[in-house]
Amino acid sequence: MRVGLGTGRAATAGIRALGHRVREEGIRVIGVPTSDASRRVADEEGIALGEPGPPLDLAFDGADAIDPMGLCVKGAGGAMVRERVLAESAGRFLVLVDAPKIVSSLDEWGTLPLAVVPFAADAVARELAGFSPTPRPVRSDDGMVLMDLSVPTGSDWVAVAGQARSLAGVLDHGLFRLVLADVIIGAPDGSVTTAA
Repeated sequence: MRVGLGTGRAATAGIRALGHRVREEGIRVIGVPTSDASRRVADEEGIALGEPGPPLDLAFDGADAIDPMGLCVKGAGGAMVRERVLAESAGRFLVLVDAPKIVSSLDEWGTLPLAVVPFAADAVARELAGFSPTPRPVRSDDGMVLMDLSVPTGSDWVAVAGQARSLAGVLDHGLFRLVLADVIIGAPDGSVTTAA
């Protein structure tokens, strides 16, 4: 299988679990990482690595917040562009979270990350001034400026994401739409449920 490897705490746990199966059970996979950090973990775990291009059988990742309609914010780790590329090329996209990531509204999270071409960062910040855009001190692995928008309570998150994406220089945003049956919720005792 070709497997997309996400970024962040939950994705790292998934990569380590996959590495255990590669070593102990001899399963054969080619991992395609979404970040330099996930590439390092996969290397440590002995997972063979490939490049994006051909479709993936499966991809998995974590999330920052997921609402009851399957809207999800990703990007606290800054890898949402690569994460979307792999999620959209995968036959199945699993999201690994713990219970606090399931929220009644994305307003509980309140932040929408953007990836912006550096040349356009100042112009984008001016256009989105109503959302108090805050650039992060470090760039993405692809050299993009990472910028967080403060989304006011009660906002239409899809509309805010669309407004941001429509601006020249905004490469992507961190709002995803998920299949709730593919959201795996882990509990401290090791049991799992889905969000569906």
